[in-house]
Amino acid sequence: DIRTPLSLCVSVFMIVAGSSLLFASLSSFAAIQPRAVCRHAATAMNLIDGAVQLPVVADGVAAADGPALVQLMTAAAFLALVPARRLLQPQGLRDVYVRPGKGSHGVGLIAIRSVPKRARICGCEALYAEQRRTASLLWLPAEVRATVHELWDGVDRDGTCTVPRDFEVVPLVSFLNHAAAPNCYYDDQENCIRASRRLRKGEEATVDYRQYQEADSYTYQQVAAGFRGKPKTYL
Repeated sequence: DIRTPLSLCVSVFMIVAGSSLLFASLSSFAAIQPRAVCRHAATAMNLIDGAVQLPVVADGVAAADGPALVQLMTAAAFLALVPARRLLQPQGLRDVYVRPGKGSHGVGLIAIRSVPKRARICGCEALYAEQRRTASLLWLPAEVRATVHELWDGVDRDGTCTVPRDFEVVPLVSFLNHAAAPNCYYDDQENCIRASRRLRKGEEATVDYRQYQEADSYTYQQVAAGFRGKPKTYL
C-alpha cells in the first residue's frame, strides 16, 4: 500500500520541522531579553485533547519579547506534531470511544474517554452474521434462541432472521441499552449510532430503541412491555 510509506514520510517531515521550530525558539529566547511592549499583553497556550491553541493576546499585538516568542514557537512545534500523531495511529482505533461495561441494565456501552457531540459510537450492522429461516431457531435450546433475539434482533417479516456465524464476535450495538431520554441517536444515513451531546468519561451511551427498530421487532416489543418477560410472538 503506497499510502503507508507516504504517511510515514509526511510524519517524519512534520517531526523534523517541529523540532527545528522548537530549537529556533529556544535559540531566540537565549538572545532576546524579555521586555513588555503592550501594557496588558497576555499569552496562553493550552493542550486540550490533543489539539493546540496558539498564544492569544488580551489587548493589542504581542511584541517579540522572549517568553512570548518561546510560547509561540513551542505551540507551532506542537501543532506540527499533532497531525503526525494521528497519521501514526492504527486507522481502525482512531475513533474508539466506548467499550462494554456495567450499565444501567446489566452490560452497557460505557465511554472510555470524553465523546464529542455527533461522534460515531458504533455501527448497526452485524458483520459476522447471516440470514437463516426463522423456523430453524426451533432446533436450538430456548435459552440460546432468546440470546440470539436479544443480541442480534434480526427477525424479518419474510420469515428469515439474522444469526451470528461466529457467536464470539458480538457487535457493540448489541450492548447498547434503551433509555426514554437517551444521549445518542440513530443516524439513518450512515446506519450507525451517534452521540447527541458530549458524553463524559464513564457515562453510559443509550438510545431509544423505538427510533430505529420496527414495531414488530424483539427489542421494540420489549420496550413496549417494559422489559417484563419475553415477547410471545417470538419463538
